[in-house]
Amino acid sequence: MAYENHWLPGFNFNLEEWFEGDRYETLAICRSLALARASFAAAVFEKFGGRFMIGQRIRVVKRHPEGDW
Repeated sequence: MAYENHWLPGFNFNLEEWFEGDRYETLAICRSLALARASFAAAVFEKFGGRFMIGQRIRVVKRHPEGDW
């Protein structure tokens, strides 16, 4: 198994909404990047002013909005 120390084996992509400071809320935990991207698109559509991120362990896959935050 590729991610033996992952807390939920096979579910490697997290969709998170970030708030002021270092606070965030996990909105979805996905098995595939395609599902994570679909969840990301739905989250941005519903709350365009929010800050969303798809993460894979410590790697950032996609952010909204782009840039430093």
